[in-house]
Amino acid sequence: MALSKYSYVRAFEQPDGLLPSTFLVIRIDGKGFHGFSKAHNFVKPNDNNALDLMNEAAKRTMQGRELNGECVMAFGESDEYSDAWWQTGRGAGVLSG
Repeated sequence: MALSKYSYVRAFEQPDGLLPSTFLVIRIDGKGFHGFSKAHNFVKPNDNNALDLMNEAAKRTMQGRELNGECVMAFGESDEYSDAWWQTGRGAGVLSG
């Protein structure tokens, strides 16, 4: 965003609420996973295609070229995943997405 027409936004940011150089854990819950499972005919309790899909999503998050590879761990359980991120930048940038 530096040197762009949107750089004025930084003037409105609040002081960082995140500690610098710490891990940030993001939990992603599988909203509507029951319907997704039914639509794709997943076999209960552990469908191999579903597990492969979730593991591939975790791998891509870990590799994340667009995220500068800052995801250091991904953990999946049931219909949710948790990702641990190494956070060194501005908290406002991390929280705004």
